[in-house]
Amino acid sequence: MLHDIESLLDSAQQAVRLVLDRAVSINPWWLIAGLVLYEAAQAVRTRGWFNIIRASYPEETHLRARDVTAAMLAGVGLNALLPARGGDFLKLFMVRRRAPALRYSTLIASFIPETLFESACGAALVVWALAHGFLPVPVGPGDLPEVDVSLIMSHPVLSLLGAAVLGAAAILLVRWLRSRARDLARRLRQGFAILRSPRRFASGVASWQGLGRVVRLAGLACFMAAVSLPVTLNTALLAMASQSAGRVIPIAPASAGIRVAMLSYGFVEITDKPVDVASVTGFWLALGAAHLIVSVVVSLSILGVTFGTFSPRRALRLATAKRELQPE
Repeated sequence: MLHDIESLLDSAQQAVRLVLDRAVSINPWWLIAGLVLYEAAQAVRTRGWFNIIRASYPEETHLRARDVTAAMLAGVGLNALLPARGGDFLKLFMVRRRAPALRYSTLIASFIPETLFESACGAALVVWALAHGFLPVPVGPGDLPEVDVSLIMSHPVLSLLGAAVLGAAAILLVRWLRSRARDLARRLRQGFAILRSPRRFASGVASWQGLGRVVRLAGLACFMAAVSLPVTLNTALLAMASQSAGRVIPIAPASAGIRVAMLSYGFVEITDKPVDVASVTGFWLALGAAHLIVSVVVSLSILGVTFGTFSPRRALRLATAKRELQPE
């Protein structure tokens, strides 16, 4: 038993060393090119959100595209540091800081039109990967994960307490919705204003996000070249599809495993050449680490220029103390 554990640890250490070797032996110029294109893709995509907000508030002509871009990039970087996508609140905060007449409920609703085209593209890529057998799927009931609810079921007190909390929350929610239902519904519908004109949505949102996808595809190709992976249009599309598939399961180990499996099997099918799994893992490791660092640096730089501090907490305190925002 002890020998098996030691053998397993040795194998794990060897695998980690191999992956790290692949991750550090990268071409820095291709890496820099990929990072520049990745950030450019983010900036291009934000133009779609700006057009959605302008359609919801056509009278707010003083809100500039660069204000929305700065808010989006700052929030993306903060999402890498805060749990539960805390950076999204920063996006809303910074946009409303520039245009206090905007309502948070409308801005939150605007996220839905902003994600429609991106979600459709991601789903199309996942379907393409499924059609070519690049995405592992469960084929039987035994392949599905089991959810352990024995703790709750074996403790009646916890079950009753949970039911009471949910019931109280539901009652409070219903009362709050009754008092503000009409006004809230109007504000939410206002966030979907651009969807009333399919042509405007196509030209003002889908076109910019499609261009952003193309730029990001070029960035992925640069990252692949940096770690000496085969670069073709299909392999780059496979890498983008694996990103979308990885988001299906928002648990880091599982999503990373799907991405590595898709590239490991997919590259062989596309190129008819064996691909080192360590190189694929090193690709995702280098991509994730580099993008994390650059996103955080960009976010902190925007916060520094906007609020005069590089601390997100101090920036929030300063903005709250100045009371530059009107309450919702």
